[in-house]
Amino acid sequence: MKVCVFGGNEDVGGYILKQLNAAGYEAVTMAETENSAEELKMLGAAEVIISEAGDFSRAFSGADAIIYIAGASINAAESQDALVDHDAVSAALEEAEREKVGRFVYLSAVRMDEPEETKKTGGKHKPEEWMEESGLNYTVIRTSKAVSKPGKGTIEAAETVDGVDAEVPYEDIAAAIVESLDNKNTFRKTFEMTAGETGIKVALDDL
Repeated sequence: MKVCVFGGNEDVGGYILKQLNAAGYEAVTMAETENSAEELKMLGAAEVIISEAGDFSRAFSGADAIIYIAGASINAAESQDALVDHDAVSAALEEAEREKVGRFVYLSAVRMDEPEETKKTGGKHKPEEWMEESGLNYTVIRTSKAVSKPGKGTIEAAETVDGVDAEVPYEDIAAAIVESLDNKNTFRKTFEMTAGETGIKVALDDL
């Protein structure tokens, strides 16, 4: 399966590239420079497309799925206006539909413990609405605060998770995203996740 990764240079993205490679997926991502491209290939990207102008159409060619994390900084302050580039997500959704990619896994800019009134800060909620209204086979994942700690391979996942002030390692977020690609229990669903005691596959199987 060819998977196009938006945000391979993000903290979670690096783990996603490694895990896709280990699982036998063909990961394609984008970079602005040759140096960045080499670093992404070392992480596990099978192909890196240089695109200074932000043209991602080549990356979609022949893709079976898209993982989108670019710009979705789940550690950003709630008051920050530009948490996600709505136009970029919208363009990716439209291109995915044109190319009949079908599968779209999105790491939301909305945190799972975020108050309802702040979900609209900077329009963070808009990409989720776009996906729900699209014909794509989407999965939207909201997490607790992401941290740079060793992953444990265990999480808690559900439509709604009670995890105020909870944390989850980047590595486990990446593993849940990669597992979601082919896990039918995540298809056309939005779910929340944080650190927990259940194996990632089992947790997603139980959604």
